[in-house]
Amino acid sequence: MTPEWVLGVAMTLISALFGLVVRGLSDALKSLRADVERIKNDYQRRDDALRNHESLMDTLRDLKSSIERIDNKLDRKADK
Repeated sequence: MTPEWVLGVAMTLISALFGLVVRGLSDALKSLRADVERIKNDYQRRDDALRNHESLMDTLRDLKSSIERIDNKLDRKADK
């Protein structure tokens, strides 16, 4: 075993290990990118949630005012 041969084997092993690490990181990065895309598609954005919340609150206010009008009419009818 000459020093050149030992150095060659060591460099080969180091290169193989480095390649495995890079491949693992690449696979992890692909997985993270897929997760980000899935989150973009599956989860509601904050401004969409705010708009939906405001719309729901407007609908509830309208419903409350309608119920109050009905209640007032019933009170007037009961007073007669």
